[in-house]
Amino acid sequence: MSGYERGRVLFQVLGREEVEAVHAGTLDVLESSGIRIQSEECLNLLEEAGGVVDRKTGAGRIPSALVEEALRKCQRDFRLCARNPEYDIEPDRGHVHITTDGNMPSVLDFETGQRRASTSADLVKAGKVANALDGAHIFWPPVSSQDYPEQVRHVADLKVSLESIEKHVQVETTSFRREAEWLVALGEALAGGPKELRRRPIFSSMHCPFSPLVLDAGSTEGALALARAGIPICFYGMPQAGISGPVTLAGSLVVNNAEVLAGLTLAQLAAPGSAVFYGTGGAVFDMRTMTWAGGSPERGLISAASGELAHHYGLPILCGGIVTSAKLPGPQACYEKVISGMAQIFSGCDMIAGLGALDDVSMFSLEELVLDDEMVRQMVRLGQGIIADPEHLAVDLIKKVGPGGSFVAQRHTMAHLRKEHFICELTDRRTSEAWEAGGRKTVVDRARDRVRRLLADEVVTPIAPEVQAAMDEVFAKAEADLRSHVSKAGGLR
Repeated sequence: MSGYERGRVLFQVLGREEVEAVHAGTLDVLESSGIRIQSEECLNLLEEAGGVVDRKTGAGRIPSALVEEALRKCQRDFRLCARNPEYDIEPDRGHVHITTDGNMPSVLDFETGQRRASTSADLVKAGKVANALDGAHIFWPPVSSQDYPEQVRHVADLKVSLESIEKHVQVETTSFRREAEWLVALGEALAGGPKELRRRPIFSSMHCPFSPLVLDAGSTEGALALARAGIPICFYGMPQAGISGPVTLAGSLVVNNAEVLAGLTLAQLAAPGSAVFYGTGGAVFDMRTMTWAGGSPERGLISAASGELAHHYGLPILCGGIVTSAKLPGPQACYEKVISGMAQIFSGCDMIAGLGALDDVSMFSLEELVLDDEMVRQMVRLGQGIIADPEHLAVDLIKKVGPGGSFVAQRHTMAHLRKEHFICELTDRRTSEAWEAGGRKTVVDRARDRVRRLLADEVVTPIAPEVQAAMDEVFAKAEADLRSHVSKAGGLR
């Protein structure tokens, strides 16, 4: 199984009493004021289960007992499968998995250095590079295939992603039930049928509520359709502290928790025992610039605390966390990603997104993708700490080598070197003379060189021709159906 083993250096934000206080506050909000549910199907499910529904406002009040029952039913031990089983993921609360960040509308063009709208060709390149990175464990399509019509773009994103990488694919683009059904059909074509897809879910899906406390009809109904098909789903709250959540971080945690638990409850009403994982993209709203502050230290605190809540429920968590507001790879991107990411890695969050993202997750960069991979591996090494058992203390070896000796040629050195020392790929530790002689390259220059090598050398195992043909057929049917459906409906819904 891929993933980084949770380190020895631990980071804790909330104590047990504080976790329980957030949970109690969440149940109070859900039962007293409720959450707006913009779906007749979901309102009916809630009402039939004993919830209180206001048809005029769409508000649904969820009894605490119903939430607790849903948490008991929720499947906790599940696998996020890949078309190459070597890359299967088990979110077991003991490992940290890193994922690309998703659905950015623009890219920093690798050849021109200019910002432009993303295409499916960019998604193919992103998949190829991410496939080569040992530290990219999950592929959240980092860009949107804007060369496809909007009606079919989300299905195209899943298809292109499955073709472009051998790892687990996680989508975030389901906007209505019919679209979700075509995503399932595409997955079934690749997996070999409904039973095989349920046995080995090769994609998962995340769904974003509208903060504060609104569940969108299309996305939520899509989530339920996917859950019924055996696809693991995630409700991914995104309150911005100070505008769509209270300015206090604890208050925004309650909003996020209420949104996630409301979605989870509906999923268990629709598909009891379905796999649901916890999600947060919560951050603060910068009152000075009036923008979302994705790379702030508060982002790391919110994500780490949300991880503690998720683990309190026995659920794995997906955090949108290694983030920056920087518009280009460079110093700001580095320090913001370390600040926002370190708390999540040290606290043992199960899945952490952010690889390749710039400008508050609105632009993707291949250079940033490989830079982030190296930064994450350094943060992981820091979290591993120091082991001080007899083997690592090496007292007998020290006595053997003695004063003035050298440890370079000792077997102990080679046995432990790669585990004890971080081995750089992009970081330049040469002398200044060697750096000058090598062309004075910056770390971004070296990242560009590595991207070129990976694009030239990485080979993604192609899908079998007969399976590819089946996927192409499903996509053609999806394209015709969704174009027709959206045209008749007068828009995406």
